Amino acid sequence: MKQDDQQTPSLCGYLNFFQVLSQMESECLISQYEKRLIKQKLTIKEPTLMLILSKQQENDEIKSELLTYASSLQMTRSKSHTQEFSPSKKQGQQFQSQTSQLMDQLILQLKCMQQYGNRHITQEFKQKIELLKNVLHSLDQDDDVDQSYIELLQQSYSQLKQRYSRYMNSLLELMDEKVEPKDIQAFLNTFLNQLIGCESYSFIILKDQKVEIHQEDKFEQFHMDKEVLDELVNLQQITDVHTLHTLKQYYQTPNHYIIKLTDFQYFVMKLDSNFKSVVMLASKYNYMDSLIDLAQFVIYTSQQIKVQYFSILSIGDTVLEFGLEIVRCSKYLFIENILQIINKQYQIHETLESQPNVVTLKFKDSSTQFLFATNLDLKKSQDLLIYNTVNQIYQRYQQFIQQCYERMQFYKYFLRTKNLFMIDFDKRGRLRFLSRALSQKIKMQFHIEKIQIDATYKQIFVSNQQMLQNIENYISNSKWKLNQQEEDQNKQYEIFIRKEERQFKGFTLILSENEWVRKKTQPPTNGKTIRKQLLQTETMDYIKKLEEFNPDIRNSVVAMYMPQTQEFNPIAQQTQKTPTLVFRKIDKEQVVGKNSFFFKQREEERRFMKTNPNKLNDSHLILKEDDIQLDSLDFNINQIKSTIEKQRIVWSILERNNFNQMFALPQDKLINFVIEMENQYNMNNNPYHNFDHGVAVMQAVNYFIKSLTKHLDQQIFNNITKFCLLLSALCHDVAHTGKTNTYEANSLSLLAIRYHDKVILEQHHAATTIKILRDNQTNILCNFSDQDFRTFRKQLISNILATDMQEHFKMLKEFESRIEQYGNDPEDLSLLCGMITHTADFNGTARKWPQSRLWSEKINQEYRAQYEEEGKKGYPQQPFMKDLDKLHVMSKNEMGFIKVIVRPLYYQMNLFGKGAFQVCVDNLDETIFEWEKVYQQELKAIQQQGSQ
Repeated sequence: MKQDDQQTPSLCGYLNFFQVLSQMESECLISQYEKRLIKQKLTIKEPTLMLILSKQQENDEIKSELLTYASSLQMTRSKSHTQEFSPSKKQGQQFQSQTSQLMDQLILQLKCMQQYGNRHITQEFKQKIELLKNVLHSLDQDDDVDQSYIELLQQSYSQLKQRYSRYMNSLLELMDEKVEPKDIQAFLNTFLNQLIGCESYSFIILKDQKVEIHQEDKFEQFHMDKEVLDELVNLQQITDVHTLHTLKQYYQTPNHYIIKLTDFQYFVMKLDSNFKSVVMLASKYNYMDSLIDLAQFVIYTSQQIKVQYFSILSIGDTVLEFGLEIVRCSKYLFIENILQIINKQYQIHETLESQPNVVTLKFKDSSTQFLFATNLDLKKSQDLLIYNTVNQIYQRYQQFIQQCYERMQFYKYFLRTKNLFMIDFDKRGRLRFLSRALSQKIKMQFHIEKIQIDATYKQIFVSNQQMLQNIENYISNSKWKLNQQEEDQNKQYEIFIRKEERQFKGFTLILSENEWVRKKTQPPTNGKTIRKQLLQTETMDYIKKLEEFNPDIRNSVVAMYMPQTQEFNPIAQQTQKTPTLVFRKIDKEQVVGKNSFFFKQREEERRFMKTNPNKLNDSHLILKEDDIQLDSLDFNINQIKSTIEKQRIVWSILERNNFNQMFALPQDKLINFVIEMENQYNMNNNPYHNFDHGVAVMQAVNYFIKSLTKHLDQQIFNNITKFCLLLSALCHDVAHTGKTNTYEANSLSLLAIRYHDKVILEQHHAATTIKILRDNQTNILCNFSDQDFRTFRKQLISNILATDMQEHFKMLKEFESRIEQYGNDPEDLSLLCGMITHTADFNGTARKWPQSRLWSEKINQEYRAQYEEEGKKGYPQQPFMKDLDKLHVMSKNEMGFIKVIVRPLYYQMNLFGKGAFQVCVDNLDETIFEWEKVYQQELKAIQQQGSQ
């Protein structure tokens, strides 16, 4: 067994660790600080601690080793907070003496009553009875006053604790089988309401001399004049929106407050009038930064749910951390509540320094705050009782915050695990937390029908009586020991009892799908095989989750990018009618030879090249000042109307990279090559897959190479690889039919027959490119040796085949897994080149909005034409191609396509390039927002037409 395996704790070891650590604290063997520090060491997997956890030991042995470990950290035990908050011994002795005297007096009066029981009541006795009545009345009055204040203090404590103890539960709203953007939006509203009493929110962005107001259900925009700018820029603290002349018209209802995040970003909150103090106190107690961070997280998440499909787990950690920070700040609200309650009776003053000769309440945190009362007398019973109550409940609230921190650490551990599901229940058996949405396999395995917020374990496992019995038997076991299943390789769950101060506080279930344990018996021995299997599994899991949470994907353009397996083949699952096939005899000369269509077409193109007087020639091959745009994303092929100019751009890109001279490209052959490329691209008059698209992708690859070289500060490509990338990009869609691979296969086209329905068009593009390069008149690689040409050909084919849609998810996941480990391996270089070509293929979508919309309209023209032709010929029609003439259908389709396919590509490339393509990601986000506007406007117009 490897050393790493020996120091890897089991699940039972982790759970036992938390139990023993809590027990040590309850037995006062370690302090809260020591406990927290040890847990922090666990999160970084400190080797000594991991070795302790990995041993199979009894609890007492673990306890002993942890004590030794704690001592080795040279930690000092924290002082008891109760000593800080208790009154002085002198004051306590005075109060005790006073109470003793009062009791002696009461006893004396009772003895007198007993002596005079059978005698005539004298005047002296009446006076003693009156004295006793006054004393008792005084005590009763004290009790009434004390009790009313005590109840108010206890009520404030309970309300705050109840409110903030549920913020972690809010994540349950996202642990459903199908989470849509509106569900995440609802979660953000609930989350903000629980933390800061924010009933609704919006945010304001200053952009391009305009003010954008983003609200949940609408978007407004107006011109930014000087008055608006002055009002916003000069905001210094939380401000009532109704005091701002320009903005108040957009917020009609009261209690809207605005906070400045940056010079161009603002957050507006509609606060609960009964719970807005936690926001309004931010400046006083210096936690404004915490509010700003929370607001920026909400804005970021609100924007991201519109531009991508992302896992809820990706924000789980952040939700817990932001929530805990606000819970920590809530103690200041508690201090204010205490001040408000006792200020009715006492003259309370606030200070940052202890005051001599007066009673002082000390609230200790990162900064110590004092409240002192000039008329609080600890010699009086009611004053002393209030004093002690304030100190005790504040200490209890501090403990509550610490418990929230410990719960968060526990939850975060399971949020990061992939193979385990954690279900947490409170002491009443109600669901409190779920680490992630339960998979269908887990639900079937444990007979779980549905999980709802506030459901009990009995409701969740109503169909699994064996599980219910095991849970109840386990809880009823007074010893509360962990299941002795560690040696059972087929165990599927663990039960963990939570205790605080030896009190039962709930229990946790850890469920396992148990797949890895079974497969572990026969692991593959080859490292590449292991990596391949893991990658395939991750890719399939990714697609399954994508479909599970977004069921509409199967009927969208994304279906074209699903791998052609039985499970994910969208074509095989269609229920449309199968076309009637008519087989005809084809003469061999019609396919190959001088009578073939391809030969005749080729001869016609040759004649065109020789006779066309307006073709590209040597006089056109000059560099221009505007060619600098070829290195940036500002280039726009759609603005160029001249065919010769488009052809010149191909030459210019090669010339600016010095490849014409470096590889001795004959100028006459290069001219013929570019003209032939333009002819082959435009032979079918495709709206999208034409020469413009080829040139645009080539220019985008040129931009990619320049940006990566600049941001990575190194040459990751040699010259021949760069040249091959540029040529692959130019040729990647040459001779495109304007149809999809699905159409080619369904129509039994000559290409489909030639390539056996496998990567039909991509193989056709690669083959056409090689044919052109082997033609003497267009062979720009004529000065390459045979070996160099074969190497170049292999790389070029690999790049072009990387644009195959059905390899998309596999390539994306493989590239994602290799970003951190990228090296000089030829496989890494091949993967990167394929990724660049594939990503650049979508360059039109990644450009600024006016351009991106134009490219989308062009591809949708091709889809509409194919859908109509499929209908006429009886071929299966692709669902996503239907009704693309309707703008709201097309816009919705485009949003989904960018979120699922395009944006993840550019996001991963941006990570690899260390921010090189952030402008592309920003453009994609902007494009999604713009399509959302189009979608909403079209829906509104349709609704208005329907109402007329």
